[in-house]
Amino acid sequence: MGETSVRLQKEKCIGCTSCIKRCPTGAIRVRGGRAHILTDYCIDCGMCMRICQHGAKVSDTAALDDILASDYKVKIALPPPSLYSQFEKNRSINRLLTALKIIGFDDVFGVALGAEITTRETIKFIKENPPDDAPWISSACPAIVRLIETRFPSLIGNILPLISPMETTARMARKYYTGLGYKDEEIGVFFITPCPAKRTEVKFPRTVEKSAVTDTVSMQQIYYKIRPFLRKIDEGEIQVLQLGGNDGVAWAHIGGESAGIKLPDSLAVDGMENVIRVLDDLENGNIEEIDFLEANACTGGCLGGPLTIENPFNAYTRMKKVLRRNENPVFRTEIRNSDVIEVPNHFEKELKATPAMQLSSDFQESLRLMQQRDELLEKLPMLDCGACGCPSCYAFAQDVVQGNLKETDCIIMLRRKVDDTDKKDS
Repeated sequence: MGETSVRLQKEKCIGCTSCIKRCPTGAIRVRGGRAHILTDYCIDCGMCMRICQHGAKVSDTAALDDILASDYKVKIALPPPSLYSQFEKNRSINRLLTALKIIGFDDVFGVALGAEITTRETIKFIKENPPDDAPWISSACPAIVRLIETRFPSLIGNILPLISPMETTARMARKYYTGLGYKDEEIGVFFITPCPAKRTEVKFPRTVEKSAVTDTVSMQQIYYKIRPFLRKIDEGEIQVLQLGGNDGVAWAHIGGESAGIKLPDSLAVDGMENVIRVLDDLENGNIEEIDFLEANACTGGCLGGPLTIENPFNAYTRMKKVLRRNENPVFRTEIRNSDVIEVPNHFEKELKATPAMQLSSDFQESLRLMQQRDELLEKLPMLDCGACGCPSCYAFAQDVVQGNLKETDCIIMLRRKVDDTDKKDS
């Protein structure tokens, strides 16, 4: 069983097959009139959540009310920069961070500071390890990391071995509060996530032994909770909580990470279909003289996450206003200028290829099934119509040789069998 944070609400699914066509790893099938997520293949990109018009795909995240009512002695919110773009007429980061404390969090550590530190470490790492034939690839988007593991395993060695800004910031928060005398188990650290992939990164970490984040809460929940408070906060009530400047805040939109690194030969790409096209070109040697690739599964970067409220294009316009207002930020200096920010930030575990659509873990058996699959593909119509509940004829052939379907589950193959039977009878 794979590890995923996207799940299906069966009562809302009508079996329309819209989702199976857009899943980048072929992780969805329609069986018995309902979609099924193959968790071994799912990378939590949230594409199915965007495509589904019936709200049948949702993400598992913690309930905000449960977090605020929990027994942790200190509850810390980790807001990503993308949160700042969700609210109309709010241009003050400190105002928004103050609202998070008003609703019940004890402290707030903005992930923009973690992004700044990751930028610093990236510059240092690439200087010491200049890329060879292919560029270093950002490890910030967990859906892209999983995509490379499943569909582009030859590029795993090009993934930048630095933990995400979320993880870095969580480590800083824990370091600060353990320094104040709290036990680690007394500290709850909660990331406000724009996407399901971050929750999977926390619950089933692939690059660290254990995440410093306790759990994630969806940005949608936070939005509706703090929105009523924002305009009611008087200037005198605003606390100085901001940790990161514009170099970190700009990570919210595509190109922000690359801009901070300041490499002349970098490439930024967003949207899963576009990312796949670029990675395919990289794997085939069709992209050259690029030192760094920033890739984000969501259109617009994290501003386009499936758990955000605002559409990514309007959010980008708002983010530009936030950045203009934040040119002379007021920082929480007792943390920003302390040794709290010095935390380990490299991978602790090695990434491994986990090929999607793998036929068998046994090599000889896999070869046998591959031959059967290829023989079946010669007979299939290759229309990729989706009527069988698979995203493609290729996926259908995989399912047949693995015993999950019969050849006659393809309507063309069924028609041929019926025609052959009629001819024999006549």
